[in-house]
Amino acid sequence: MIYRIGKRKKLNADINVVPYIDVMLVLLIIFMVLSPLLIQGIEVNLPITDTTKMSVSSEPLVISIDRQGGYFINLGEEQLPISLMELKNKAKIIYQANPDIEIVFKSDANVPFDYVAKGMAGIQSLGIQKIGIITSGYDSES
Repeated sequence: MIYRIGKRKKLNADINVVPYIDVMLVLLIIFMVLSPLLIQGIEVNLPITDTTKMSVSSEPLVISIDRQGGYFINLGEEQLPISLMELKNKAKIIYQANPDIEIVFKSDANVPFDYVAKGMAGIQSLGIQKIGIITSGYDSES
């Protein structure tokens, strides 16, 4: 029998972090690609205006108005069709739960302003002051 006389190898107890870094980079890329796809609301053709970015401390309540003048309240990823009276009731409940909430209207460019004005007036009659309109900006070249 042959015996080796000499130093024994020490065991390496370090954690190999390279695979974990690879996984984190892949997850970062996935979230960067998917985050623009998570925009709330129904598809509407926004009116084009000279817009400025609004600063929002928390996520606003988005109310969408489609081409036919139908109201939709966006709760998370769901867009629930709602009448104007139901909209007032739900907005009142949400406002009582969170008085700092901002409510924004997202309407199609071809919707008569009457629908937007009625929705905004209904919300404002509840005492909610933080109301806005979502628009898309025009290119500075044109």
